[in-house]
Amino acid sequence: MGYNLHIVRRNDWDDFEEESNISLEEWLTYVRSDDELDLTNGYEVKIPGTENSFQNVPGFCNWTGHTTKATDNIPWFDYGNGMISTKYPDDETIKKMIAIAEKLNAKVQGDDDEFYDINYFLNRSNKFTSDATNRIDKKSWWKFW
Repeated sequence: MGYNLHIVRRNDWDDFEEESNISLEEWLTYVRSDDELDLTNGYEVKIPGTENSFQNVPGFCNWTGHTTKATDNIPWFDYGNGMISTKYPDDETIKKMIAIAEKLNAKVQGDDDEFYDINYFLNRSNKFTSDATNRIDKKSWWKFW
């Protein structure tokens, strides 16, 4: 388990009956157009004491354009059930997902049904700025006048 974000066209990411899915063909066309995505169609599972196993997952790709330098921690995108997902994305990955969603006429939605767009980042920075400004404008607790 983990916390996932999904690129979807559906009104709700887990409504598998809704027919506004992103097709595998659409996803593969997009991946081929994005030089930062490395289509691997799967991933290797490392199990200590045994031989590594490759899991075939059509549409699976690594995001080589991420700033991370750790080869075992490269963000990935997994196609399945008409959507593209990733696990525990950082802000840079969320921004990439928003950009991909715009190209696919889709949206980014989290496991708790929340949506992410550029306003997610603007609202966070505005909240931080206004909180900081409010703290500066207030008198110290020990000043009575």
